Amino acid sequence: SYPGELDEEIRIARERELEKVREAHAALDWPIIPKLNHVNLPGIECCLAETVPEERKDDIGQIIYEDDVSIDELRELNDQELLFVLTTFDEFDREVPIPDYERNRRKVYNEVIRRIRDAEILYVIYDKSTGYPFIDHGYGLLYFGKEMAEEAAELYKKQYRQVMVKEVEVEPQQEEGAGRKGYFDFLYCIGLEDLIIDNGAYRVKFKRDEISAAPGEWNRVIKDAPVNPQLCFSMLDMLEERRWPVKYEKRDEILALKEKRMIGNLFNGKYIVPMQYEGHAEKTENGRVRMGKDTKFTFFMVKTADDKIFMPVFTDGFEFGKMKLGHEWNAAVFSFSDIARFIRDKDGVAINPAGHRIFMPKEQIIAIDSANRDYRETKAQQNRRADDDNPVKR
Repeated sequence: SYPGELDEEIRIARERELEKVREAHAALDWPIIPKLNHVNLPGIECCLAETVPEERKDDIGQIIYEDDVSIDELRELNDQELLFVLTTFDEFDREVPIPDYERNRRKVYNEVIRRIRDAEILYVIYDKSTGYPFIDHGYGLLYFGKEMAEEAAELYKKQYRQVMVKEVEVEPQQEEGAGRKGYFDFLYCIGLEDLIIDNGAYRVKFKRDEISAAPGEWNRVIKDAPVNPQLCFSMLDMLEERRWPVKYEKRDEILALKEKRMIGNLFNGKYIVPMQYEGHAEKTENGRVRMGKDTKFTFFMVKTADDKIFMPVFTDGFEFGKMKLGHEWNAAVFSFSDIARFIRDKDGVAINPAGHRIFMPKEQIIAIDSANRDYRETKAQQNRRADDDNPVKR
């Protein structure tokens, strides 16, 4: 066969393959909008009204059978139509594989990501009880349009969630060190890496770092200031679960697991602590302070309504900046164990007092520190014994 004849044979073979797939799909109905989530409450239907008319589905649903999906064609679709095509790709391919599924599906997905990345405004569902983005089964919820976001928020309210819709500006991404940060940098800071666009209607899950890479030096109050995204996420996830006023099977166990995860992240974190000092002290390369023998420290304190004194500590520069402390206060980075030593004469620690507002009594802080020290020492001993028993290392 000549090259032209070979190309024609390939084209005919592909058309036959597609025809078989079309026939296999003929009994399938077009996708419909899925439920908001897996929360089941009697008498509550948790999905929005249909956003793509049936006759429109008949038209744009054929895109999944195209030999080479046209980017120009995709860009003529509205947001919900685009997400419908992506949903159709996935649901129909699961039933009977579609030729060139990966390549063509990627084009549709990339167009969704492009629209998110290029958006000037997005709408985010926030939890009123924390003041941070609402987390639904590990996901943050973003929307292209305000009306849809508000309709979805009403569905969450039927599930007894205290939520609201917030309009956010999506700053254009800058080169590292340019001094501006985008909304997706903020999401990195609070550890919200798993996201859904348009939940409650046709939707897609995506990763935060598909929109913006992990930020570098943005909003660093001091050199090498820490960020604690895993800790911030676990605090929010625990707080929202604790403040959800519903009872369900295994609620206590789930809440206990979330609290345990938060405490594990808490111990492993590094924190910005506002302080003043007299005498010799030098900052190390990682932002921590090495004290001299006669160095005297004064820590900034916050007082609660019941006259208890708590030491504020901050997970990152974003949270530290909320306090708007005067220039007379320095900032240094300390470990959890350092903080456990500093609070012996205080009532406890306030973690991000202008944000997450988690107040922990010193007895709990000291107990966590002691338990983790014992655990690490036990693991170290076990590792040493394993090395002693390893003939290769001997």
